Amino acid sequence: MSKLGVLLIGGKRSHQESHAAVFTKHPRCRLVAVADETDAPQMRHELNQELADDHGIPYIRDLDEALARPDVQIVSMCARIERRGVVAVKCAEAGKHVYLDKPLCGSVEAADAIVEAMDKAGVVNQMYCTVHAGWVQRAKHAIDSGALGTLRAIHCEELFAKGRPGTAPGDVVRQEKERHTDFTFPESKREMFDVGVYPLTAIHWLTGRKAESVTALTGNYFFAEHVENDTEDFGAISMQLEGGVSASIIAGRFGYMSHPGGGVQRIVLVGDRATATFDANSPRVEVYNTDLSFVQPERDPFDPMRMWGSTDERVPMMPRNRWRRIDGGRDVMIDDIAAFIDCIENEDRPLITAREAAQPVEILMAAFMSAARNEEVQLPIPRIPT
Repeated sequence: MSKLGVLLIGGKRSHQESHAAVFTKHPRCRLVAVADETDAPQMRHELNQELADDHGIPYIRDLDEALARPDVQIVSMCARIERRGVVAVKCAEAGKHVYLDKPLCGSVEAADAIVEAMDKAGVVNQMYCTVHAGWVQRAKHAIDSGALGTLRAIHCEELFAKGRPGTAPGDVVRQEKERHTDFTFPESKREMFDVGVYPLTAIHWLTGRKAESVTALTGNYFFAEHVENDTEDFGAISMQLEGGVSASIIAGRFGYMSHPGGGVQRIVLVGDRATATFDANSPRVEVYNTDLSFVQPERDPFDPMRMWGSTDERVPMMPRNRWRRIDGGRDVMIDDIAAFIDCIENEDRPLITAREAAQPVEILMAAFMSAARNEEVQLPIPRIPT
């Protein structure tokens, strides 16, 4: 069987670092090239070239030319969030299967366009998320088995233990904006948006219910970089789902020293017969010995939040060995991409297509509105005519 050719859109300092590493090890795939839009910022071109050089493949500065190649069957799409609507539609119209980075995009209008294009083209498409992780799968089994009774409420937490906290000014009270058009910053991310997509996608998949209303708050509690870029480092969202189920998440980044491992990943399910908690860090072994305690690394000026794997290669970080997961901390992306390839070859539908991925985008856009207005927002939210 011939291997599936993979085109990478996006380079270093994007999630493509991780996607490419998994695709290149998959026995049914081979990397063909890196590509991007011709008018992408010069820094993006340079970072794209770096990733291409790392994998010994060409970098094509013309996206249309790259998508026209007959040896490309799959696109791993990590375009800038601001351009994902346009780029994803192009990939679908070119007839390529698309592995989508999370979040899907930065507006409900772009999400609608992506869903329409993917459905019209009939290509296999999947957004990266955590639904294939063991702890999320166990939560799904608990719901489907009926052991909890009728589901009444669900709460999910995702907090990243990276970055040097304590630098945000103590007198800053975040004033949220109703709508954002900029999402790409070297020093920080919109953390409720970028991290919150994980628990929101999990809730949508676990319950099969859409949100009907959203109430949210955002904050700048930990990092000066987020304050300077006017990006939140934390967010909390409360939702009412179809059928009367209550749902909530907290998501963000809270610093190296805030957790013994990489951060909090947890789901709490409340049924009318029982309650259950599912934790990515459980079961685990806790180690207490004479090893040196973890010391947070010095601030890296190019990536102070240590968002990218290439930073770990350039400036190694002391390992955190106090908590050791029984499953060895398996990278969920390996299973997620394997499931995507299986769907292509078996003509199956992935668990999280663009259609499912559009729901968290709408919730997040409503959450920014809610935090700015300090009021509940009803879904669906209005679309801006294009």
